[in-house]
Amino acid sequence: MSSHEPIPVPELARRRERLAERLEEHGLDAVFLPPSSDLEYLTGLQRDVPSFGQVAYANGWVAGAFFGPGDEPLFVLPRMVVAFHLHDRAPDRCLIVDESDDGEALFADAACSLGAVERIAIGGRTWGQTVLHLRRVLPSSEVVDATPIVNELRRVKSELELQLLTEACRIAEDAMAETAPRVLPGVSPLELSEEIEHQLRVRGSRTPSFPTHIFTFGRVDSRDSTHASGTQPIRDGEPLQFDFG
Repeated sequence: MSSHEPIPVPELARRRERLAERLEEHGLDAVFLPPSSDLEYLTGLQRDVPSFGQVAYANGWVAGAFFGPGDEPLFVLPRMVVAFHLHDRAPDRCLIVDESDDGEALFADAACSLGAVERIAIGGRTWGQTVLHLRRVLPSSEVVDATPIVNELRRVKSELELQLLTEACRIAEDAMAETAPRVLPGVSPLELSEEIEHQLRVRGSRTPSFPTHIFTFGRVDSRDSTHASGTQPIRDGEPLQFDFG
């Protein structure tokens, strides 16, 4: 499969089955995950590409999903997330919170639908505002970090995930091969950075995994694509390093 195709439903279901096993092993009654790579891993709900600015929606803090052993995830999402980020295609079992709704009350309804919760794990990227509301809803529940539990699942790769990793390596190799002939004196690291990211995108990458970093090792000074010096042309004979993916 290509990197643009959604993860098949049976693959997602197997991941959640393994999560349920871990919850039982760790004595956990529930998990809450905000929009994140962990939530995408377990449900296929695609997270946004990170940006320098921060999008703020009314009741935005409710966004995420609750998981209970043996249950399908229960999503709680602001209306504007569903409208603008999911193109009005809400996932199954989704509580949509409108701008004028009482977000705290609806979030409490979702949390209480889990039944008795003595221990709940939350994702490491959960907003502080969400944690405060969760503590008010479940005042006697022990709250622990879900990150190690989900990371344990993600370290064991399925055959499909190995195929996707192979595809990602191929995309990076092809992008480098296409960009390499453009490494000439007079070209700037910033131009090469833009070129390598373009080559990644046209080959199926949704976005770079981390900021692309291209820099020289000059005898006197250096040029770096992430700094102002990145607009200066590279010089003949200068070593150049690519750090991208």
